[in-house]
Amino acid sequence: MRVLVTGVSGTIGDAVARALVADGHAVVGTVTAADRPAPEKVEPLVVDLFDPSTLVPELANVDAFIHTASSNDERSGELDSGLIAAVLDAFENTGKTLIYSSGLWLHGSTGDTPATEDSPLDPPLVVSWRPAVEQQLTDAAATRGVRTIRIRPGLVYGGGRGYVPMLLAPQTIGDEAVVRHFGDGSNRWSVVHADDLGELYALALTSAPSGSVYLGTVDESVRVRDAARVVAERNNARVESWDPQDARQYWSVMVDAFLLDQVATSEKARKELGWSPSRPGLLAELAR
Repeated sequence: MRVLVTGVSGTIGDAVARALVADGHAVVGTVTAADRPAPEKVEPLVVDLFDPSTLVPELANVDAFIHTASSNDERSGELDSGLIAAVLDAFENTGKTLIYSSGLWLHGSTGDTPATEDSPLDPPLVVSWRPAVEQQLTDAAATRGVRTIRIRPGLVYGGGRGYVPMLLAPQTIGDEAVVRHFGDGSNRWSVVHADDLGELYALALTSAPSGSVYLGTVDESVRVRDAARVVAERNNARVESWDPQDARQYWSVMVDAFLLDQVATSEKARKELGWSPSRPGLLAELAR
């Protein structure tokens, strides 16, 4: 297939594009500027995703569209809503595939019962707009002749990329190196290695039924204070709790998302698609 992937310079987009290339697909990847990196064998396409009309000519020449890009700011909902609407219009009644990157944060704090694809939605403010986008995709699969697939990744790590290295980076406070976590660190992150996640997208592209949704996460969550401890030990630092109210000065509404306590299962993706995540776990990755 010829596949258009948004955001191939990003953590998820890079992994997805590489997995598709490894499976023999031709990949066109959007970047924000000509000097932005793109994976080997990916054809870069410089576009402004806030102007979806710039993508329309390319959409006629591809078999599938995978959205992994994010503006990572208050405009994220605007970007996704506008872009998905434009792609659905372009793909209407073609049977072409649209894969959307949603997120496990949609399910809010889960407690000890692992979230599944059917668990209730309780998104924090930072992604409160996302259920409406998912509903667009569900409706399109039923009425508009577009094969839509939704993937909800856990917190993505791997290769020193993603939010985790930024959140747990040692800081200098006085004369000490300190690793800080929000609150008491007892909450759990449900996580996934980027390369495993990329393979999930590749499997979904070839095998997932229209209208389907999959959680992309490993089944063992990581307690945040344990992750902070591993980073601290590696950097000869101490661990310190960070008052969430103070942290909001720097991380704004993202704090509430990172304070979620989540456990989840990817049993559906394993059974239906044969997905088998195999990369090192988050703690092993941080220890390296």
